[in-house]
Amino acid sequence: MKHELNLPVMEKDVEKLKIGDIVYLDGVLITARDQVHKRIMDYIKEGKELPDTFKDLKGSAIYHCGPIIKESGGKYQVISGGPTTSQRMDALENQVVQALGVKFVIGKGGMKNLDTTGNKVVYLSYAGGCGAIINKKIEEIVNVEWKDLGTCEAVWFIKVKEFGPLIVSQDTSGNSLYK
Repeated sequence: MKHELNLPVMEKDVEKLKIGDIVYLDGVLITARDQVHKRIMDYIKEGKELPDTFKDLKGSAIYHCGPIIKESGGKYQVISGGPTTSQRMDALENQVVQALGVKFVIGKGGMKNLDTTGNKVVYLSYAGGCGAIINKKIEEIVNVEWKDLGTCEAVWFIKVKEFGPLIVSQDTSGNSLYK
């Protein structure tokens, strides 16, 4: 089944998604790799508030991606942004999902420890090798946080249109294409 969803989504919309469904997303999502996950956990452990921009992520998505970014005249553009292997973030993903309130994790390869049932989150697979065409799905970069981590590791807030096709690979019923 095909689903066209606007971010942020409600939990009831996420629970309708089943293994093998195809999803297209419209709205704002973030890129987040290893260093972002570590920093979020450091903030939580130290009792520090995350930047205000993170408060708008409830019902949105984390995209495991280290994009190639071009900066020109104070504006940013994604040149390439294919998915990275999600397993590297597996140990921290549940805590990050809970801290941000996101409902989708996007990447490749699945996640062994992602608690899709308890967190009511869905893992969406994006085909590897599609990095160069993703910029056609990105309307604009609306913000960036933690640029000190480097352009590939920074948190890029990207507004997307018809972002996909994404395959539901782990659903809120605990089903997984990776088992």
